Amino acid sequence: MKIHRLDHLHIYAGDPERSARFYTEVFGAETIGTARSSHGGAMHFLRLGGVALVLASYPPGVAPGTPRPYQDGMYQHGFGVAHFGLHIDDLVEAVESVRRRGGTILSEPRENSGLRFAYVVRATGVEKDAA
Repeated sequence: MKIHRLDHLHIYAGDPERSARFYTEVFGAETIGTARSSHGGAMHFLRLGGVALVLASYPPGVAPGTPRPYQDGMYQHGFGVAHFGLHIDDLVEAVESVRRRGGTILSEPRENSGLRFAYVVRATGVEKDAA
């Protein structure tokens, strides 16, 4: 099997519309379209840095909670994805942009093994979308 590239990330969100606005307004994601999931919930399709994001409402019977932060941008009792990274031009400005728009900064800009990074999320609660 030959893998050509990462195709998409599917993210459950408590408010998919708000999450879609966050990614388009803060990070300049392109809106691809919308659809309904198999359970009737809203799904928003975006393109961010060449990768598709699918932002969907939680399926029936699954509700967001508020787990405790752990490390590396993940939660202690999360859903399997710790975080995803975006390569950007100005890390400090990106963090300030997220902060100005009401996002939460889990980790201020720092460096490790020559890589500069910060952990940011859209809002409080599990419906946070790590970036």
